[in-house]
Amino acid sequence: MNVLIRKELVSILCSGIGLFFALIFLVANGAMLWIFEGDFNIMDTGYATLEKFFNLSSILFVLLIPALTMRLIAEEKRNRTLDILRSRPVGISAIISSKWLASLLFVMLVLLPTIIYVYTLYILGSPVGNLDMGVILLSYLSLIGLASIFIAVGILASSLSKNQIIAFVVALFINFVIYFGFDLLSTLLEGGATKVFVASCGLSYYMTQIQRGVVSLNNIWVLINYMLIIHLITLYILSLRNKKINKKLGIYAVSILVLNIVMLCVPNPRFDFTADKRYTISDYSKTLVGSLAESRSLHVRVNVYLDGNLNFGFQRLRNATNQFLDDLNRYAGYKMDVSFINPASLDVSRESLPDYMAQRAMPPIMLNEVDRDGKVSKQLIYPYAEVIVDSDTLQVSLLKNIKGNTAEENLTASIVNLEFQFVDALRLLLRKESQAIAFIEGHGELPRAYVYDAEEALAKYFFVNRGEIGTNPSILDDFKVVVIAGPTQKYSETEKYILDQYLMKGGRILWLVDGAYLSLDDLANKGQSASMRNETGLDDLLFTYGVRIGSNLVQDVQSSQILVQNHSETQPINIPWYYSPLLLPSLDNTITKDITEVKAAFVSSIDILNKSKLVTKDILLTTSQHSRIVPVPEMITFDVEHIQSDAHYFNESFLSVGVALKGMFQSAFNNRLITDSIDLRGYKTRVESADTKMIVVGSSDIIRNEVVGQGDNTEVLPMGYDRTSGRLYGNKDFIVNAVNWLANDDGWMELRAKTQQLNLLDKKLIYEGRNKYAALNILVPVCFIGLIIGGVSLRRRYKYTR
Repeated sequence: MNVLIRKELVSILCSGIGLFFALIFLVANGAMLWIFEGDFNIMDTGYATLEKFFNLSSILFVLLIPALTMRLIAEEKRNRTLDILRSRPVGISAIISSKWLASLLFVMLVLLPTIIYVYTLYILGSPVGNLDMGVILLSYLSLIGLASIFIAVGILASSLSKNQIIAFVVALFINFVIYFGFDLLSTLLEGGATKVFVASCGLSYYMTQIQRGVVSLNNIWVLINYMLIIHLITLYILSLRNKKINKKLGIYAVSILVLNIVMLCVPNPRFDFTADKRYTISDYSKTLVGSLAESRSLHVRVNVYLDGNLNFGFQRLRNATNQFLDDLNRYAGYKMDVSFINPASLDVSRESLPDYMAQRAMPPIMLNEVDRDGKVSKQLIYPYAEVIVDSDTLQVSLLKNIKGNTAEENLTASIVNLEFQFVDALRLLLRKESQAIAFIEGHGELPRAYVYDAEEALAKYFFVNRGEIGTNPSILDDFKVVVIAGPTQKYSETEKYILDQYLMKGGRILWLVDGAYLSLDDLANKGQSASMRNETGLDDLLFTYGVRIGSNLVQDVQSSQILVQNHSETQPINIPWYYSPLLLPSLDNTITKDITEVKAAFVSSIDILNKSKLVTKDILLTTSQHSRIVPVPEMITFDVEHIQSDAHYFNESFLSVGVALKGMFQSAFNNRLITDSIDLRGYKTRVESADTKMIVVGSSDIIRNEVVGQGDNTEVLPMGYDRTSGRLYGNKDFIVNAVNWLANDDGWMELRAKTQQLNLLDKKLIYEGRNKYAALNILVPVCFIGLIIGGVSLRRRYKYTR
């Protein structure tokens, strides 16, 4: 058999069809991937991935492999050499296998020089070597597997006729059917498991799954199944007159049928080979959507409006959304009907479409696209989805827009956030009852009008209540989270005891407490205000739990601006307001990941006390590298000139102003007298808490929204909105995430911790050497294959003409 393989391989290398196949394949790939503008151009996409190469190669294999294989059996039949081969001590199966293996070796030889593409992406990566090599290796293996099936199809078609043209047309048709046909057929079906099953029978589905780094048992079985069936049919065609062989083939056919039936009953394990496990669905998500598979009455529909003519970045987000929903639907028993809708196809005029979508809480986003010649084009896109369960609908924003991030970073953050966003919507629509939270009143806390935006945002997840504490130690037990937002008056010992025991029983508290107090009216009217310690009486509780809010105010270079009237100027001017820092969120915490800076005013620093090993403390918010602590009492003014003239004024860095604590806390009332005003009625004081959580922030301004206008013209501005710059900061995201983290222990919030490696290309290197890299990736593969084919041809000529 080795002799046959060598003979067939040399025959292909020395034939014109072999040279034609290699040159067309390499030149087409080189031109489309590295020269011509379009969706396939790797350098234009900006991402260090070979996804486009593998997609294009798959299509080229559909077209070119039939030309490579059309002569393998047909020529033997036409020259009547097939009967001579049969007369030798070589079985028909060995003849077919040798032709198949020789053709596959040739295809692998043609693929070998494309490794230069990997090298190019390696050196163009930002940073150098920023590639997911596991996915690339798996994609090459999948491409070889695809080629092996197409070669088997070519040999089958070649065995049907002595005419090579007929063999080519038949192979091309069969390749098209098994690669694209099942996908096209599945589009005619309504949806569900049947539609996915039909699509998964095609090789396009198999390639899409494996080339993104995901392998399941069914993917591998589809490849093996095609190989077995095609090889069996080819053997049958070439052994029609041999009853002995036909009998064996009948047994093989029955065995393959039994294997397929067995495989339908075998679990389908799935393996994610990506470096960051980006396609691994969390256990929480699996359990949540698993309830859909068990339900007969729930009807879930997902409409995605990110469709149509999109650039590569948003096409990447669209494809990632499609892939995620496919993966999630698998665990839902395919009970989710997923549709991708081009907004332009809606029965709405082009002029009224933006208003129509905005009324449905999906306002358009203007996409400015710049091509390689600097030409700017504008397009409205709608990166949203609707999740509909029965008659209830929630909108899902697919795009994260984090200020300071590049477009690529925001798109990657959006892809990473898909699971959290969709699962968040599903859990809200599928929940049977809502949790309750409470805002505490009675101590000068922020009035309801100034936390209106926060209550509206939290009402999506919770029943929001307000009220005073009273004297009943169990009054807070029904609330999952208690929010203390901006108290300015002292808490009584009774109220502190009730808060402490609420925590001991596993309650969760969000403390938004200012360490210092000043008069905003004096500051606005007189241009100055005395600051003083904010006496809330909560210091002893927080100290026992492991934190201390400083009696100070923080100034920061990274701050918002304020509009003030200067006596020497006719118009108000903007000055930096150092008492309003833009706080930095922690990058790796589930609460603060992927949110922009948090705007605050009159912030106090927080000291973390190492009091208990049973409590973990994570910093959520800090000031910038250039900060200063101003102890109180101190006169607060708008005078910034003396600050700017002192180069050493900002002498602190990254001061903690927001901390999350989790664990088992000690009671502040252990070995402490309890006031008689508490209505204990046999209640026993707890001295150690259950496993619970709290968040402490040294500013109430984080949750505060502004209210402008009067009467019917009153308008509530979003919290975190800066009227001077018109920018919206991450305050709402922080508050919502903080309360959700406090309220939930089921692992849902951990979905926010998911990360994905950002594989980018260095745009500067591309700009400086585009032509060089294009020439490298076209000439090297062509020269390599030319040397191989030319060398073999010259050697044969030399050998047989001596």
